[in-house]
Amino acid sequence: MEAQLSAYCAARHLRKSQVVQTALRLLLSEEVAPAEADPFLAMVGSGNGRYTTEDIMRMSRGEDWNQP
Repeated sequence: MEAQLSAYCAARHLRKSQVVQTALRLLLSEEVAPAEADPFLAMVGSGNGRYTTEDIMRMSRGEDWNQP
């Protein structure tokens, strides 16, 4: 990680402290709720691939789900 930081700073003519402070500021300012707090996010990526989006839309909204 040290080597990556050094290379990043050298390429952009920045001090390591500037880059680390910016990264920490961004990380700490994010107000991201854990997946458990949002039931939808907890399910993202949990499918088995058996159904396509079109199949799911048809099952939940009927055959005319994509009609104008």
